[in-house]
Amino acid sequence: MTAPRENVAAPRRMRGAVLLAIAALCLYAASDGGRIVGSDEVTMLEVSRAMLHGHLDVPEGATLQGRDGKFYSKNTAGQAVLALPLVALAEAGARLAPPAKRDLAGRALISFFNAVVVAVMLGVFYAGVRALGAGVFAAFAGALLLGFTTPLWVYAKSFMAEPLEALGLLLALLGAGRARAGEARAGRLAGLGLALAVSAKLSVLPMALLCLAPLLGAPRGTWRWPLAALAFTLAAHGVYDFARFGNPFESGYGAQATAAAYTTPLAVGVYGLLLSSGKGVMWFAPALWLAPAGWTAMRSRAGGGARAVAHGAIAMAVALAAAAALLLYGRFQHWAGDGSFGPRYLVPLLPLAFVPVTFALDRASRVRRRVALALGAVGLAVTLGGVGIYFGVQMREAGDYPYTLPLDHPHFMESSHFNPRFSPIAGHWALLARNLSFHLRGQAPRLSGATAEESRLGVGA
Repeated sequence: MTAPRENVAAPRRMRGAVLLAIAALCLYAASDGGRIVGSDEVTMLEVSRAMLHGHLDVPEGATLQGRDGKFYSKNTAGQAVLALPLVALAEAGARLAPPAKRDLAGRALISFFNAVVVAVMLGVFYAGVRALGAGVFAAFAGALLLGFTTPLWVYAKSFMAEPLEALGLLLALLGAGRARAGEARAGRLAGLGLALAVSAKLSVLPMALLCLAPLLGAPRGTWRWPLAALAFTLAAHGVYDFARFGNPFESGYGAQATAAAYTTPLAVGVYGLLLSSGKGVMWFAPALWLAPAGWTAMRSRAGGGARAVAHGAIAMAVALAAAAALLLYGRFQHWAGDGSFGPRYLVPLLPLAFVPVTFALDRASRVRRRVALALGAVGLAVTLGGVGIYFGVQMREAGDYPYTLPLDHPHFMESSHFNPRFSPIAGHWALLARNLSFHLRGQAPRLSGATAEESRLGVGA
């Protein structure tokens, strides 16, 4: 008697996923910048360091003062908690460096956190779409396009929360879809994903819940784990907020967490997030142009067996989550998520959108494969600019930083957002070309000491 085909295929999927994740991690590690300098990154790091030493208050910066007079980060605790082992290792290892460089040495090691997160995400993505029926070529191509032709590669070099949010949303979607297809234990995967995403940033809760939409047609017992994860995560947020501000409903974001922060005309924000020259996701991740074809292909399979029904449910969940993100962030004052590369707030949605991209490539025609190759080449070029040049340097070069207008001003960074002449995509490549010319002339930059303030602001980066 031979083993069922699915039982034989599962170990192969896992081997492929593990090998892909290891290869991606090696490449991400080789291209890592070894820096943590953005305000959100630094405060997240300070939260993790504070937890390591038994408290929550952090140095004044991108912070809010609590009732006790101490300063607390606005960041949620999820990433800080998960990074604790790496932070502890970095703190211990940094003691071997000269005193003046211990902080920089510690940050260099901790900066590998998201390289691991994104590499794991690619392995999860490959295994997940293979389990849903995508062929080896389509799954491998989809994972490569996701990992190396989108801003995810750039964020793998950062200590921002977006990669962890992205991993969580992907696990929630794949877990819910596989539960819909009849895998009883997949509800646990969906619950884990929801907990990761929402613990990393509470504002992704609507998208995380919509990723669970395929569970509406799954057996009732599969809801146990996602509901338990939701209750635990929301309770953890309340405890964390109470510990910082004495109020379980005070996140630290103040007015940004109220309707007063949603003043951008929706058409402006949606256009900016999708198609603007400075932040449009369709230019920063060109393979997304294949998503409509893949979405249609997934919906066309919805009339078959359990797996086909799951395809249709997943496609609808992706569309609903994307629409929710555009409605939420498109109205936000700071829709562009500045101080970042590309459409920062849409980065967590990229793995979801690349599920349809993968199915657009599954059994695709030769013409479509050539189109995918061309889009991937363009995306790789865009991404290499972001990988090669730190976005803070490009912002300074363009005169966008230090900021000359308040963040809520209607003309804030208007040229960089909407004028193709000042697109960061072109700006990064101009800087990269200039740096390469310096190297070719033997004028490579040399590492020099920097003050803590210069390091924090990315001066001379």
